[in-house]
Amino acid sequence: MSTVDSSTLRESVARRLSAPPARLHLRRARSIGAFLLTIVVLATAWWLLAPPKFGGSTSFTEVDGSSMLPKLERSDLVAVREAKTYEVGDIVAYRSPLIHRVVLHRIVRIRADGHYVLKGDHNPYLDPDHPDRSQIVGKLWFTIPTAGRAVAALHVPWVVAAVAALLVLWLGLGAKPPADRGREETAP
Repeated sequence: MSTVDSSTLRESVARRLSAPPARLHLRRARSIGAFLLTIVVLATAWWLLAPPKFGGSTSFTEVDGSSMLPKLERSDLVAVREAKTYEVGDIVAYRSPLIHRVVLHRIVRIRADGHYVLKGDHNPYLDPDHPDRSQIVGKLWFTIPTAGRAVAALHVPWVVAAVAALLVLWLGLGAKPPADRGREETAP
């Protein structure tokens, strides 16, 4: 180590040792508080936004047609969550056995046998499917207009490669350079 480095180190250690204990406890408490807050925020985000396949309760789908105009438009990203009950007027996502896709339509009637009658707001006809509760994915929770385009773009290989390259560059360029590699160290 050079003399400059060791004197700087000594000064730093002396400052820390002479710092009032209250200040050290305050720093430690802030660090622990920030860590705990981060854990709580991440756990809450996971609980609210993670898909059911990963232990969460929110499913996401992209609006693909015009059947729910004017409320929902093509390329809107929609989050749905399972509900205890579904009522007439709720917009729900269900798995359609006829078209083998998830459909997002409004409940217009609930039959006595527990099946739901659904219809797209912009459609002049009722859906041919009459799903039961087991086919319902969830009820509309929130919508992010046109965000479905960004999600769809992430399914294009070259876009994923470009995003990964940008992340690598960003992380790589943001790193601190190694400290004085060229300088020879002298013995004290």
